[in-house]
Amino acid sequence: MKLLCVLLLSVVAVSHALNGFSTNFRTNLHREPFYQSPVRSNAVETKWIEQKLDNFNESDSRTWQMRYLENAEHHKPGGPMFIYVGGEWTVSPGSISGGHWYDMAKELNGILFYTEHRYYGSSHPTADMSYKNLEWLSVDQALADLAHFITAMKKTRPELKNSGVVMLGGSYSATMVTWFRLKYPHLVDGVWSSSAPLYAKMDFVEYKEIMSEAIHLVGGEKCHEIFREAYAEMEKLVAEGNPSRINDELKLCSPLNTTNQLDVWNMFSELSDNVAGLVQYATVASIENACDALMNPRYRDALEAYAAWTVGRLNGKCFSHEYSAFVNNLRQTKWNDDAMRQWMYQTCTEFGWYQTSGSPNQPFGSSFPIDLYKLMCRDIYDESLTSNQLEANAQRINALYGGLTPNMTNVYFTHGQLDPWRAMGRQVDLNEDAMAVVIPLIAHVADTGSLSSENNPELIDSKKRIQGLVKQWLNVKSHFA
Repeated sequence: MKLLCVLLLSVVAVSHALNGFSTNFRTNLHREPFYQSPVRSNAVETKWIEQKLDNFNESDSRTWQMRYLENAEHHKPGGPMFIYVGGEWTVSPGSISGGHWYDMAKELNGILFYTEHRYYGSSHPTADMSYKNLEWLSVDQALADLAHFITAMKKTRPELKNSGVVMLGGSYSATMVTWFRLKYPHLVDGVWSSSAPLYAKMDFVEYKEIMSEAIHLVGGEKCHEIFREAYAEMEKLVAEGNPSRINDELKLCSPLNTTNQLDVWNMFSELSDNVAGLVQYATVASIENACDALMNPRYRDALEAYAAWTVGRLNGKCFSHEYSAFVNNLRQTKWNDDAMRQWMYQTCTEFGWYQTSGSPNQPFGSSFPIDLYKLMCRDIYDESLTSNQLEANAQRINALYGGLTPNMTNVYFTHGQLDPWRAMGRQVDLNEDAMAVVIPLIAHVADTGSLSSENNPELIDSKKRIQGLVKQWLNVKSHFA
């Protein structure tokens, strides 16, 4: 049961249980990263814009309705367009009614937009999500949607005709705004790219390595060793064909069949994603609190401590570990509130980013190799998604968008030190007009909130820097005639 994200990526806003009595952890990694406490969210309107199904085929006249949100409460004619770009999630009003982006728009009398990515949320280009109908789900198409959005706004709304345009993205959508500035520089003046993975890679071993570093840094050596010892014990029990303790202590929905390699791989992948959720979206003291729970002296060994902590995150449900259940769930083609089918498709056809156990420099064992995710692509979608095809898809993305060295300006890359996604992103300046920073002790897309005295000094400096850059990109005076 694995996805990444991300995005990601990503993906998404809500956890999707396989049934009413079971749960998995993978979807928690793909959720809306920007959400702020609503500030006058009644000022946010939901609107729709017509988009072409295939932006690159002039003979195809089919269209669909893309949802976007708009907040014009502080806008004055000529004020800039502040665009949040949605990724593999459902857009929500809170993200453009609070936070640092909102604050900057307010200061500059800007209008805020929040665009929803095709195939996610309520933006449904096709009747269902059959493999055939997923053909038009790609970052290329989504970027073209954004290009049409901007040109249409400027053409149909006189008060925006001469407005400057800046964009913000986080996780996969940060990848999008980076590539949008690269591909459509005439349509956007500058972009803030928070936690963007830029390099497409199948075997993303670095994700677990940075998870390991973050736990060690924040939680300490003893906590780190509990994870290592717990996973080592579970792998030992599986090798011995003796899973009864795993079944009981981890509250598996059905007994683990240790001879079913896919179930074993999937279980370890899902368990590691539970820990990934802790690290990727770490908040103040969240890792420390988890480590305190794991190091409680009442537990007789590391596995008992780890199992108790894991079960506590199941919210009273059992843990669904079976590979077939996960695959069958993602084969469902009707539109639903989950975004796993769509996001998994994008990882198979474009990015990879499979967070595997392929490195020895992490404490989560070696039982979720790249082969697991390659099989998922074929089993969920189509046999044409062979290993060679998956590699070719990732290579295409890097060739098209430049990997870690895109030739561009007017972008500000920010990453959190604790964020495992930063390994696939730009962590040092690209040039004098494309700067990057890694902010100590913050997590994935954790720098978009309003400036606060509670922020660490490096985070405050970064937020002040983006304020200055936005004004520089917009050449503010020229847009307020």
